[in-house]
Amino acid sequence: MQAKDFRINQLIEISVDEEGTDYKFMASRIEEVTAEHLHVAVPMRKGELLPLRVRQHLNINMFFKGKSFVFKTVIVARHLDPFPVLVVVKPDKFVEIQRRQWVRVPTKLAMRFRAISSGKNEKPYVGETVDISGGGLLFVTLDPVEEGQMVELEIALPGPTPLFCKAKLLRILEKPKKEGATSKVILEFTEISEGQRDRIISYIFEKQREWIRKGLI
Repeated sequence: MQAKDFRINQLIEISVDEEGTDYKFMASRIEEVTAEHLHVAVPMRKGELLPLRVRQHLNINMFFKGKSFVFKTVIVARHLDPFPVLVVVKPDKFVEIQRRQWVRVPTKLAMRFRAISSGKNEKPYVGETVDISGGGLLFVTLDPVEEGQMVELEIALPGPTPLFCKAKLLRILEKPKKEGATSKVILEFTEISEGQRDRIISYIFEKQREWIRKGLI
């Protein structure tokens, strides 16, 4: 990723680069891009703008072309008109974050999956997500599953169409102890388009904003 890749309305997460602060992974977006600066929306918590100050150092996480990046910056100005934004220095260095560091949110979404080795006419298995991130998800199912199984996946993500991708069942955390009990499975996305993964990241940010509005975080 390079500085030229910033775009307006790009979703980001802001964390204050200080010890002892709870201002971490706050949902925001890029409102304007200039030659030397980014204008980003001031994060909110419980309906109030966070009191971030000029010269405060930040870590900003963002998603680009199927990968997650973080960069360090500093607030150089704060504007309230026409809407509240922080003006931060445009970075010249980005660090790629490994998938295990993607933000994961709890959510219940209906899903269907079919083993890639099975026939197309075979009835798909069904399940429900427990949580989801840009790299994979945790789900429960009544149907039989095997570790290492490669599957075609369909997730009922909000929007006009479901999300489709391919994935691998990494690990079965809980196996059914009796008939009619569910398995709990960790799944990793293996073949997913940038647009589809972007839908997941957008959904995660929207869930965070919803919890902020409700005062849950």
